[in-house]
Amino acid sequence: MADRNQGVPVSTSGERSPETINVANFLRDNKTLKQRTGLLNNSEDVEFFRYKRIVRALLSDEYKSKQANPKAGLIPVANEQDATKVFISLIQSQMVIPVQKLHFHEIKQTNKSWKPNRQKPTLKNITKANLEPDSYFAWTYAKPNPFVVLYSILLLVGVFAVILFPLWPDFMKIGVWYISIAMLGLLGLFFLIAIVRLIIYIISLVIFPKPFWLYPNLFEDCGVIESFKPLYAWEEPKKPKKGKKSAKKAAEIPSTEPLSNSNAAASSGAEKTDGNVSKRKVVLEEVED
Repeated sequence: MADRNQGVPVSTSGERSPETINVANFLRDNKTLKQRTGLLNNSEDVEFFRYKRIVRALLSDEYKSKQANPKAGLIPVANEQDATKVFISLIQSQMVIPVQKLHFHEIKQTNKSWKPNRQKPTLKNITKANLEPDSYFAWTYAKPNPFVVLYSILLLVGVFAVILFPLWPDFMKIGVWYISIAMLGLLGLFFLIAIVRLIIYIISLVIFPKPFWLYPNLFEDCGVIESFKPLYAWEEPKKPKKGKKSAKKAAEIPSTEPLSNSNAAASSGAEKTDGNVSKRKVVLEEVED
């Protein structure tokens, strides 16, 4: 493994063997990887992890127990070299790509249009896969959804049902008509409530000391039932925010302690200290997990 620092040249073909897919399905949501969500090229959400955790997952007892079952179709892994070969096969199948985790000061240097995100780290796609323990890799593979086939069948049934609407029995046509009228009525009622509450709010601005809202949570990001609770509410005035300058001045005021008498300090052998208070500069460093 002496060539790790120089990068491992890997030819990618995109072909995925059944064994490689089974290994990827085992690792995709494995807790040993401690995966995090990052922004690939500052735009796409991806799950990324460290190389050492892939090796740890492939050498775990859980993998060995599942690999012992022939139906699982997993590749045997006996040591770290076997784990490296399996991981390289994931890169060759383009299920995993090497990435570089960028710090805040590196994001603008890489691309001026990229904006740092404090919630998700920014990742940059790189061409060399350095198999170092702390090297980062990201998933491009997503496990298949078992409900895709069911959703596809339901979609086809719905399309054919709409196409064959003229052949429906009369009672089904009448039922659909009543349902559509009911939906339109609910939609119209919603717009009516929105207009009425706006009119009441405008009138309350003139009459009452506080603005009055009917269904104050109607347009809030909440559930359907919660949107109509409470029935009414009075709008509280917004508290004025303190300016940054006043807060900065308050932070710069030093806390001074009463100095003892100079004669007493001299008799006790204490040294005189300068009254100026030095400011401490706090630097936030990124902690690697």
